[in-house]
Amino acid sequence: IFIVSNSCEGAARRVKGPMSSGVVAEQQCIDEFDTMKIRKSYSYIIYKISDDKKYIQIECKGEPGASFAEFCSKLPDGDCRYGILDVPISTKSGAEANKLIFVCWSDDNASVKPKMLYASSKDALKKALTGITEEYQATDRSDLDFEEIKKKAGSC
Repeated sequence: IFIVSNSCEGAARRVKGPMSSGVVAEQQCIDEFDTMKIRKSYSYIIYKISDDKKYIQIECKGEPGASFAEFCSKLPDGDCRYGILDVPISTKSGAEANKLIFVCWSDDNASVKPKMLYASSKDALKKALTGITEEYQATDRSDLDFEEIKKKAGSC
């Protein structure tokens, strides 16, 4: 994956292997993810591939306490997106915790090109977002089931 910095140098730096699609992640994608992970600043982040198909960028962020319904409403019909969702879970010991889940939204009604582009860029982005261990794939609104996502995150 290449990281694009908005600094004066503007140079991309190599982080972990090339994305097979050639799309590069903007540094802000990783910086905001780290902020979410460390400071609990957002309940979700939704990423999109830029119109010129060169960059992965942040489309929107959910303020702390934003609902799962709000997250779902930001996923467009007929298109694809990546999302990071902060999911509250109950552990086997009964403790309450939160886990970050990588959500891959690839609407069944999306055309083949965006589906292929998002699929070929997904793994490299996921690897760049350090700490993501679980992924949830959704291709239809009925797949967006919060209880299923919580189970995927390890909730009992």
